Amino acid sequence: MKKYKKVFSSFHAIYRLISSFNKIEDFVVGISKLYSNYFKSDTVVLVCKHFNSTKLLKVKIEDKKRFIRKGGVSILTAREKEILNEDREIKSEHRLISHFIFTESLGAVYIKRKKIVFSDMEKSWFAALSEQISVSLRIVSLYIEQKRTMIGYIKTLSELLNEHVPTSYIHYKNLSKLIKALGKSMRLSEMEIKSLEFASILHDAGKLNLPQKILKKEEPLTEDEFRIIMKHPKKGVALIKDLKILSPVIPIILHHHERYDGKGYPSRLKKEEIPLASRILAVLDAFDAMFFGRPYKKKMTLEEVERELKKQMYLQFDPKVVENFLKLLKKKSIRKHLNSLQ
Repeated sequence: MKKYKKVFSSFHAIYRLISSFNKIEDFVVGISKLYSNYFKSDTVVLVCKHFNSTKLLKVKIEDKKRFIRKGGVSILTAREKEILNEDREIKSEHRLISHFIFTESLGAVYIKRKKIVFSDMEKSWFAALSEQISVSLRIVSLYIEQKRTMIGYIKTLSELLNEHVPTSYIHYKNLSKLIKALGKSMRLSEMEIKSLEFASILHDAGKLNLPQKILKKEEPLTEDEFRIIMKHPKKGVALIKDLKILSPVIPIILHHHERYDGKGYPSRLKKEEIPLASRILAVLDAFDAMFFGRPYKKKMTLEEVERELKKQMYLQFDPKVVENFLKLLKKKSIRKHLNSLQ
């Protein structure tokens, strides 16, 4: 029964790796560790295609040491090249070799034990596991392809924003360090921080569909004009709603103009009803407008920005977000970085 528990545990481990990896290297290293730990292997060599390229990614675990290499076939030993080219399964007493195949060859894995013989149960388990990993590698490949498409979409959309809505976008390149630091201090996960980064680029995308004469107006807006401006969060969501990979970004964009006191838009949410990432983006957006200025508004010093943010605690902004943000602004490295930008 223990053996079967290990089999089910290994398949669950693959699922966790697929659902939580950030970089392809993390996924491949995780798979290599799985082979090493579950089969008590003395040596594990895993080679796979570096997705959507001609390069290879190789992970070797031996004597509790791990080596990772990327490149062409030159990163492989003569024996590893032979294994990769043979394209056949090998099961012997002390070594097991399997290829990852899903419509095409995706790579191969080689495991070895010096003393303990592989049992028939382990050989069957190894074959089944490798077949499952073949499917997983294909899923990861498709995910990376989709992610690249999404990044291309974001890049194109941000360029349009910079050109047509120059008064309303976060200086992402300048503030990326601050966005990540604030996300970590608010205990966002890596995935949530990445969504916040994308939202900081796309949060005003809906303004592309608004009249330019309103966006570029230097005088105060009329009530009717402001009602038109208030539509941009929903219009921004409409632009990205069909990209499933961007679904975590949607609530951030939709609610980044809500206020902590419930007087914001579009849904008049208040306090914790507003998604945390939206509350963070609201502070970042305001900081961007104050510190970098707008055509209709002169730049503020860091001291002036700090005073204004404190004034708006409990009103426009979540006090915890402001407190964490102000702590970051007190760091010498952050202040030096920001002062160099003005």
